[in-house]
This record gives sequence, C-alpha cells and structure tokens, in this order.
Amino acid sequence: MIGTPTWGGNINPPLIPTVRDRLYTIEYNETELRYDPDLPKRVPYPKNQQQVVELYHRALKNNNEDDNYALFSFFRIGCTDFKHLHNVKAAKEECALANFFLKRVLEINSNNGLALLFTGVNHQHGNEGSKKNMLEAISYYERAYHLHGNKVLVAGKNLSTIYLHGLGGIPQDFNKAKYYLEMVARDNPKGQDAYYLKNFDTYVDLLKISNEGDKCKQQDPNNRIWVKECNDKVEKQIETYLKKHRGNQKEEDAIG
Repeated sequence: MIGTPTWGGNINPPLIPTVRDRLYTIEYNETELRYDPDLPKRVPYPKNQQQVVELYHRALKNNNEDDNYALFSFFRIGCTDFKHLHNVKAAKEECALANFFLKRVLEINSNNGLALLFTGVNHQHGNEGSKKNMLEAISYYERAYHLHGNKVLVAGKNLSTIYLHGLGGIPQDFNKAKYYLEMVARDNPKGQDAYYLKNFDTYVDLLKISNEGDKCKQQDPNNRIWVKECNDKVEKQIETYLKKHRGNQKEEDAIG
C-alpha cells in the first residue's frame, strides 16, 4: 500500500502492516486521558484492520490533528515490543508508523502537549527510530510542561528524575530536581509527588551515600572483594543515617 503525500512534503508514509491482535486490546492511557478526556470520543481506537486503513488515509488526506495523534498512540506499543525477538519485524513496522504520525502531529500543531511529551520520551529512551539525546528530551519536556502544566504531569516528573539522577550525561542537579518536583506537587497536591517532596532532603542524602558507593566501586570494579566492601560500607552508612533520621523524626513529632 502506497501512502498519499504527507503534510509538509511529498514523502510516502510507511506501509500499514497486518495489525497484531494485541493492538486491538489497548486503549488510550491515563496520561492521554488526563490531557484530553474527550479524545476517545472524537477518535476511538480502530477495532479491525479496515478501520486502521480508513483512519490512516483520513489522517493523511485531512491533516487532522486528532486522527494523526490517534495513529501514533495506536501504533506506539511497537516501540517497546520490538525488544521481544518474536515480535521484531511487526513491532518495528508499527514503531515506524507511530514515529511518522507523531512527527506529523507536531507539524500540524507544534504545541500539542502529548506530542511534545512523547517526542521527549523518544529522545530520552532512544525508542526505535530515535537516537538518545537527553538535551532534546529536556527541551521537549520543558516545553510540554510549561505550556500545559498539570495536564502533562509526566513531563515535569521526568524532568525531576533526569536532574535527580543525572541521567544521560546530564549533570546531577538537586536544585532543579526539587524545583520540578515542587511544580508537580503544586499542580497535583493529592498525588504521590507531594509525599516525595516532603521527604526530598532525606532521599537526596541517601542518594549521595549511594553515589559515594558507586565511586568506591569504580576504583576497582573487577575486584569482587573490593566491590563487596564498598557495598557493605554503603549499607552501614544508610543504616546509621536512617536510625538517626528516624530518631530525629520521633523527637520532632513529640515536640509538634
């Protein structure tokens, strides 16, 4: 099947494979419904191959934002399923379609919060067809979160996680990690992030101890005895810290 010319250029889209039954069991996820609760009503997921083909051609012909997003969302599972050897060919075809329609969504509306979020996810994890680029991931997450706030909480959470752990070569920055966690907790005060924020300083202290353990092991990573000594040292430091922290917490609770 040859696609019609696409938005912004005469590039033929990937072909539609025979859709696996697995895709017909999936619906829009919680993140998507938080952003746009009415999306399933406007564009429900296709339930058979014919509906997939119809939605595919309609999206290409009309350049409708929702239609294009629905195809990305529907085929996105392939971007993780290709890691399972028995699904490689079909999953890669699905992932290629997902990324093709994700790009089209941003060409149609560069401020679509879900498309910004999932483009960030692609850059963070290097999903099939995308190279890992943490700086690009941060850029898309920041744009999504600053434009749409509590409608795309995951973008803020991902930013906090990246800075907290220094992922993908990004320098560890506890201040930025806390800043985004504060933003998410503010936007969703009843969520678990408010709890994480309350205990943020404790978590950072434990993470610093763990970081020292990693540095210790890196001094002689192939020496099993040395690595064990480093691990034992970290465990003792964490145990000592938690005993002290819990003791202080009990005193604070008693005073309060």
